[in-house]
Amino acid sequence: MDCGSSGQTKNSVSAAIISVGDELMLGQTQDTNAKWLATQFTLRGVVVREFRTVHDDLDAIESVFRELSARHDILVITGGLGPTDDDLTREALRRAMDEVEPLQVDAQALAALDRWFIDRGRPMSANNALQALRPKGARCLTNHLGTAPGLYATIGRAQIWCLPGPPREMEPMFELEVAPHLPRAVMATAAVHSFGQGESFLAELLGARMARDRNPLIGTTASGSIVTARIRAVDAAADSAAMESAMHEIEQLWTPYAFGRDQETLAGALGKLLILRGERVSLAESCTGGLAGSFITAQSGSSAWFAGGAVTYANGAKIDLLQVPNELLTAHGAVSAPVALAMARGCAALFKTQWSASITGIAGPSGGSETKPVGEVFIGICGPRFEAVKQFHFPGERASIRDRAAKAALALLRFALLGHEAFAAPMIWESKKNA
Repeated sequence: MDCGSSGQTKNSVSAAIISVGDELMLGQTQDTNAKWLATQFTLRGVVVREFRTVHDDLDAIESVFRELSARHDILVITGGLGPTDDDLTREALRRAMDEVEPLQVDAQALAALDRWFIDRGRPMSANNALQALRPKGARCLTNHLGTAPGLYATIGRAQIWCLPGPPREMEPMFELEVAPHLPRAVMATAAVHSFGQGESFLAELLGARMARDRNPLIGTTASGSIVTARIRAVDAAADSAAMESAMHEIEQLWTPYAFGRDQETLAGALGKLLILRGERVSLAESCTGGLAGSFITAQSGSSAWFAGGAVTYANGAKIDLLQVPNELLTAHGAVSAPVALAMARGCAALFKTQWSASITGIAGPSGGSETKPVGEVFIGICGPRFEAVKQFHFPGERASIRDRAAKAALALLRFALLGHEAFAAPMIWESKKNA
């Protein structure tokens, strides 16, 4: 239901994107067209409500035309306009328009095809001439970079644009033929990222702010253990001050887990805090094998605040490089709170940094035991007048355990820089028997 105060306003326009082709359905070709088109619609304030991918099947394409034209104002279809027997978009459109007459030859489109082949010194085959066919109630769209004309038609309230599949032909045709006819609306989008709690917990903190009839509209997504609040606002709510207010409110509700906006990363957020303090950090990694360091060095300019890291996988490396006492390893084992703290202390001394973090654990799938199961990880933090260790149990496969452990180390460093209250905030994977 549309209403003036909703995420979709009374005047907002609903669009659907349809991609046609067996090669897409079989995973042989990646659908980059749909992503590009969705971006273009969003930039123009048009809300994309549905994506569809359909086989080269006449009945299936017709059915999608009929179904989506009943629900949306705009349909953009890519593919199926070529000269071969499996290019069925033209005929499917004719049938969906309930036209009795067969496809007709568009004289201008046929002349353009003739010129295209003459300019290249090649004869035009009978198959290529099929591309100049259109439903009686449709018009052809000029293709300046290929042989397949596009099509424009209406079914009920829906405006329908059929565009060629190759991106180098589709994108210019969209800009020239489709974009000028789209209703303009003001839309703004933003994102607030967090790490350390689950999506359901964070969504609960947002409460009624996630209601689907609100403007701005807020939704959450999770990827790589990063939970993101995605904000979309239209019309008056798209004002920069209103967007800033919405982002700030989410950050406050998600404190201290919220670490950045839009393109900002967890490592980048850590770096900002260190730069503000004029301090540097180092890392001692065992089970993560340098993964946390790679997250940091992916940030341009990280040399200003990251001194380096030591991958001390074997016990001998922990002893030789980090000066971890052998008796600690003998008494507690490499995966333990005392060793994690000793690793962090030794790392800070080795690299002469104010801050350091250590990661030692069992990433699996082998190496676990009843007392120290796969996924058990200790992370030590050492800083000015600050030392602490937290124990985690990360679920999942080896890659997931290592990824979460590396990100948790960066998050704990950030929490420690923010203060004791932030550091005390629990993460979802913390062990109940935390050190």
